[in-house]
Amino acid sequence: MKINRREAVLAWCTLVVVALGGTYWWGQPAWQEWKGFTRDSDSLRRRQRIAQKLLDEQPQVEARMAELRKRLPSYPANRDMSDEMQRLLQQTARETSLTLNRGNPRGEKNAGVLYELALEYTWEADLEPLVRFLYALQTRDVILDIRKLRASPVPGQPGRLKGSFTVDCAYTREEADAAPASPGAGPGAQP
Repeated sequence: MKINRREAVLAWCTLVVVALGGTYWWGQPAWQEWKGFTRDSDSLRRRQRIAQKLLDEQPQVEARMAELRKRLPSYPANRDMSDEMQRLLQQTARETSLTLNRGNPRGEKNAGVLYELALEYTWEADLEPLVRFLYALQTRDVILDIRKLRASPVPGQPGRLKGSFTVDCAYTREEADAAPASPGAGPGAQP
């Protein structure tokens, strides 16, 4: 059997097409895997740069943290802070003419050396006493932070507002090994 030139060219073209198709078919998963490795490598490099930046900033962050720890008030381990923080908020509200209607402590949380107490209150006042109250909270020696603040107009009383807020109180305990105050110690505290 003799193969003429045209048949040889067609056989070679067919062989090349089959070889390229087979290479593509077998090589496609490897190509996708290689592209995935490239993406992962880029992502890891980015994460490494971010981690290095954070490590470089560590001394400044630790210095700021030490400064903040010095500002935190310290209380005895067995003291119920919900009553004391509620008295502090009530006093600040009286000084600024804000009416606090109902308070609800949410229990003390221990976050290492830091203790947090969340208090929820409903209030009623004009805008000016509200602003004075919020400013007074920020200027206290105690670390207080308003997490949520809701306000709405009082129907039938122009310029009067009512609403609710959640304030977080941060402090430390004098005895580092002492257990935190029991969550059920304060009225309305939740476990």
